[in-house]
Amino acid sequence: MFKQSSPHMATRGRLRALTLGLLVMWAAASFGVAYWARELSFLWGHWPFSFWMTAQGSVLVFLAITVIYAVLANRLDGPSNQHDHDQALETDAQP
Repeated sequence: MFKQSSPHMATRGRLRALTLGLLVMWAAASFGVAYWARELSFLWGHWPFSFWMTAQGSVLVFLAITVIYAVLANRLDGPSNQHDHDQALETDAQP
């Protein structure tokens, strides 16, 4: 088994927190709007906000969640990947 060093564990913890936060955003966009649809009856442009959120907004929120996760996970995991890449180059070197 691999023993992970402390930077790997810290990165993994941050990624889990990021995933949990974005999962909460997903749940709010999915179930929150449907649950409180009648209270969201103000107009957004020429359409009721509940209709707009159901038809368009949820899809845009899901797309934003995906982009946010990809950018932040890449930023968090970048130094760890570089460290792994450097170690692989050292072990692949010919004597």
